[in-house]
Amino acid sequence: MADVLPRFNVYKPNREGKGAAVQFDLNAGKQAVFLEAAAQEGEGFNWRDKIVVKLSDVDLGKVLAVLNGRSGQAKIFHDPSKREGYVGGALNTTVELLKGSQYGFFLKVSQQSGDRSVKAVALGLAEDEAQVLRVLLEKAVERMYGW
Repeated sequence: MADVLPRFNVYKPNREGKGAAVQFDLNAGKQAVFLEAAAQEGEGFNWRDKIVVKLSDVDLGKVLAVLNGRSGQAKIFHDPSKREGYVGGALNTTVELLKGSQYGFFLKVSQQSGDRSVKAVALGLAEDEAQVLRVLLEKAVERMYGW
């Protein structure tokens, strides 16, 4: 399928089993980048209980403003339960990206379920990882617009 490209992955396991992983997928046909986040489970990651967020062009602009040093943070809030005809378990999803005080970035993805429980996945992005992500997200916006 031409509209689904290889994903950009960042895996950050740790010895305490509290690491995290994120994946970014461009789906030009849906005009979005899908962010998937999973917590560490043992020596792997719990992709069965992942958080999925559909990032629009405007969302990507917020992330890129941080990655390009034009803003110190981006906070994206999605509330799918407000859409007409919504059927699902998630009430809302939040993506936060913060520039580190000295080095790198901090990414947190959280989701509140219908029972009001919250699951969250957080990890640090090194400068080199953030640079690759920046280039890919800029290209994703170009591709979404067909430019």
